[in-house]
Amino acid sequence: MKKMVSVLVSAGLAVGMLSGVCTTAQAEEAAYKVAFLPTDMAATFASWLAAELTTAFDAYDDMELTIMDSKNDLQTQISNMETCVAQGYDYIILLPLEPAAEDDLVAQYIEDGTPMMNINLDDLQVEKASSVIANPYDLGTVVSEYAKTLIPEDANVCVLLGPSGNTDSIERRHAYEDVIFSQMEGVTILDEQLGDWEKAKGMELMENWLQVYEDIDAVFSMNDAMVIGAYEAAKDAGRADDILFFGVDGLADAAVAIRDGELDATALQDAMVMAQEGARIVHEVLTGENTEGFEKTQIAVTLITPENVDEFVTRYTENGMLSE
Repeated sequence: MKKMVSVLVSAGLAVGMLSGVCTTAQAEEAAYKVAFLPTDMAATFASWLAAELTTAFDAYDDMELTIMDSKNDLQTQISNMETCVAQGYDYIILLPLEPAAEDDLVAQYIEDGTPMMNINLDDLQVEKASSVIANPYDLGTVVSEYAKTLIPEDANVCVLLGPSGNTDSIERRHAYEDVIFSQMEGVTILDEQLGDWEKAKGMELMENWLQVYEDIDAVFSMNDAMVIGAYEAAKDAGRADDILFFGVDGLADAAVAIRDGELDATALQDAMVMAQEGARIVHEVLTGENTEGFEKTQIAVTLITPENVDEFVTRYTENGMLSE
C-alpha cells in the first residue's frame, strides 16, 4: 500500500532521552510494545526524530515505545533487533544504519511474524516492510536547483557526504549530479569526502580544504550538521563570506544560520510529520485496521531559504526547539 502525504511542514524539538525509556504515562498497561532503533542518539536528526516519536506515541494509550540506541554501530543495531524479537516486541521501527546489510534480516523477522518499519531511510528492497520517508532525491533536488541559481558557472566546490553506503547520502548526491555537476560544465569538484553526518568531521574536512584550496565557491553537504561545521571552520579562517553553504534536514540550527546569513539553503525533512505518520501506521497495523500489514509513505519536502526562513524560526521557537 502506497500513500503520498502532502503536509505543510513544521518541526519539533529533540529532547534528551535514555535508551529503553517508555513514552506513555500508562506504559505498564499498554497492549502493544513497540521499539524504535535509531542510528545514533548523538546525531541531531536521530534524536529529533526520537523525540517526535515519543510525542506521537503519547497520543495512543494502547501502545508503549522503547528507544534502543544503536550508537552508530551496525552490529549493535542488529543485536537490538534480535533482542526485540526475543523479548516479544509487537513492532520494530528501524532507522537503519545500512539498509542493504539489514534487508534480509528485516524480511525474515517480518516473515516470522514481527512487523517492521524503516523510517527516514529506506532502500525499498523489503516489500512488506512499512516505510515513512522524505524522498532523499527530492531533498537533494530542491536544494541543488536553488544552488544552481547562486553559484558561478565556473564554481569550485567541495562536497560533504554521509556514511558510506547510506541511501540518503547517495540519492542526495545523485540529485546534485543530475542538476548541477552534469549540467554546468564549468563546475569543478575540488574534493568530496565522507563526513558521516557529523558536525566535527565537517569542520575538520573544511579546515583541510581551506589549507589546500585558495578558491572555494561553495560547499554542498548531504546534511545540515556537516555544513554547519564547515561554515564554522570557514568563519574561523576569515573566509566564510566568500563561500556559499548548502545543507539538508531543516534543523533548527540550520534555520537560524540561514536567517543570520551563514548558510544559504537547506531542505526540510519533517521529523514531526514523519513520526506522526509512523505512529499512525504502527497503530493501524497492530489493531488490524491495516489489513495488508504494511504501508509505504512519503512526506512532502520543503526548501528553506532566506526568503521563507523566518516562518521556520518562528515555528521552532513556538514549539521549543529554539529559545527566545
